[in-house]
Amino acid sequence: MSSGPEPDGERRPELPPSPLEMLRDRRAIVDTGVGPVAFVTVNAIAGLETAAAVAVAIQLVIAAERLIRRRPVTNAIGGLLGTGLAVFIALRSGSAEGYFVPRMLYAALLALVFAGSVAIRKPLVGILIGALYRAPKEWIGDRRVRRAFSEVTLAWSGLFAFRALVYLVLISAGKAGWLAVASVAMGWPAFLLLLFFSYRYVPWRLAQLGAPPRPEPT
Repeated sequence: MSSGPEPDGERRPELPPSPLEMLRDRRAIVDTGVGPVAFVTVNAIAGLETAAAVAVAIQLVIAAERLIRRRPVTNAIGGLLGTGLAVFIALRSGSAEGYFVPRMLYAALLALVFAGSVAIRKPLVGILIGALYRAPKEWIGDRRVRRAFSEVTLAWSGLFAFRALVYLVLISAGKAGWLAVASVAMGWPAFLLLLFFSYRYVPWRLAQLGAPPRPEPT
């Protein structure tokens, strides 16, 4: 928040969007959720090969739409590559559940990375926040600040571990329909809820621990 008008010729650095702003981005939820739902639906109606073609086509349309609108295409390209791998595994395994194997492995990897960063006393959330807000290393390295970010980093690790476990259980049970539901529910909705929690929790926890407030970016 700004404490008053900016001096002439002086602009404060632009900060990343808050979770409240991100919660309003419905396009991100649609982009990540439509693929799995379409894949499972088409697979039930027309078979695995048609579902694979539809899933790839949807990602191509999303990428093209972002290019036409001159929007960032990083997520769209990543989604296309991920969908390609998921479709390949599904076709090779001959089952729709194979489509969700990369998501399970990715979630498990993220859970390990986030938990590992806490174990080596370099909580990943703190590193990301420090980079986004250009906070000094001395502030990030403060024991009290590091503790708050370690707690939040473990919460993120828990979310990713939970995702991986749910995928594992449903893939093993052959529940393709429930995998699509879980993929949507555990995707952007869960991500943004935890992001909002982190956004609120960190300042409160820093104050409780008596840590110095986050410095303004220079």
